Amino acid sequence: MKIKIFTKLFAIGAACVLSICGCGGAADVNNGGSNGGSSNDQQLDGADWRTWGTIDDYGTLSLDGTDTDVCVCLFADRAELYYDRENQELFKTIDFPEKLSDEEYEKLSIEFIDNTGDDNTDIVFVVGTENTVDRRFSYIYDSDVKDFAYDAFSAYPNPNVVDDIGEEGVVDFTGRYTEPDFGRCLIEISKESEDSYTIVVNWSNSASDESVWAITGATYGESGDELVYTDALYYHRTYDEDGGYEDEDVYDNGTGRFYMTEGGMLGWESDNTEDDGIDGDTMFERLDQ
Repeated sequence: MKIKIFTKLFAIGAACVLSICGCGGAADVNNGGSNGGSSNDQQLDGADWRTWGTIDDYGTLSLDGTDTDVCVCLFADRAELYYDRENQELFKTIDFPEKLSDEEYEKLSIEFIDNTGDDNTDIVFVVGTENTVDRRFSYIYDSDVKDFAYDAFSAYPNPNVVDDIGEEGVVDFTGRYTEPDFGRCLIEISKESEDSYTIVVNWSNSASDESVWAITGATYGESGDELVYTDALYYHRTYDEDGGYEDEDVYDNGTGRFYMTEGGMLGWESDNTEDDGIDGDTMFERLDQ
């Protein structure tokens, strides 16, 4: 994926992060968002709109093999993307799932990143305040409908690391976890009994496709900081335009283990890497404490 980097952009791994700051101020943006107005200042006839319009940042979207330079204009309830050229023309509006406060806007940042590996740019807004953990509003580009779809799985906050080791050295794995880089995976672990767990994994591949693992009877291994499983069901789920879905089984006897690090991160090692792609390199953060 080609990324065009401007003054306010800097690279973090595969991501191109745009810091949103000092462009009209939070009050202007929130007022614009609340009354549905445009991101423009007073128009000057015949002038390049980029010289008088309120633009928060710039970037490049790679969609369906075409690179498009855009100007980013932020509001309390949406982001407006305009073509980066002299005549003002709206490219796309991204609606937020909720309206942001002034404090949230001050810390708001946007990432242009290929979340799904399909060579199309996806968009992530990182939302939070100085006193709260961040949430990620992620929008996945769907080539079939030529639009961005909100991915609710990625909205969970990234909490502070917690200590899960009990008095007897046994970890209580109960909770929800996600991979912190992209927030596309949700792991839910619940207790069946004192020593066994049910684990459900939903990994979003696109706006209409996800991978699902269903595991029952996971038990402690040789130590109290690992869960071993022997009967994982793994399948692909594809959604249609009407909200229905179709499942395609991959395997029904998967084996592997989950384990907890001393820093409170969840690791996952699958014995079926060739079939499911779980290579043990990804670590997962707890979502609830």
